[in-house]
Amino acid sequence: MIRNRYVGAGLTALLVALLVGCQPPKIDLSEMMKPPPRPAELDQLEMLVGRWEGRAEMKVVGSDEVLTSTGVEEIGWEADSRLLVSRYEYTTAEEGRMTGLDVWTWDPKAKKYRYWGFDNHGYYGIGTATYDEDTRTWHFKGKSYEPATGEKYVGEGTSKMVDDDTQDWEFSIWDGWKLQKFMEFKGTSRRR
Repeated sequence: MIRNRYVGAGLTALLVALLVGCQPPKIDLSEMMKPPPRPAELDQLEMLVGRWEGRAEMKVVGSDEVLTSTGVEEIGWEADSRLLVSRYEYTTAEEGRMTGLDVWTWDPKAKKYRYWGFDNHGYYGIGTATYDEDTRTWHFKGKSYEPATGEKYVGEGTSKMVDDDTQDWEFSIWDGWKLQKFMEFKGTSRRR
């Protein structure tokens, strides 16, 4: 009987210790509200900041017709320089006006830049980018969606920094399985 009391007292003490140990730590809201340090990788995006004027060509695969467009893109920092935001407008004689917004940031876990894009035709997309410092080239991979039909597309491309104020870029779009290429884009943008 005495042995049962010792066991019971021991179990009770153990239970109390476990319950006390499971109490959540005190939260210091002032520390919790401080943002983490800004990733240094975001500084790499600084080369894109500014007003860019561009000329582009678009070709639908299977057609000899080439559509040309001209446009302007304004790129700047938002959210304490943690997001790079691009607002653009391109116009073609055949297709009319296209406007859109892209948002970029650094993903430290994936070690890639992530971007999201939206335009006035209803398309939206997500993707990743890497930068090759030796060739001064951005490499993009992404997926886009056409909400009206539900179609999915895959895109890949590059943008080479020819000099500090000039980019030459290429981009291709395939079906969602990347079995058939639909469109090819290429162009040059210059900082003004």
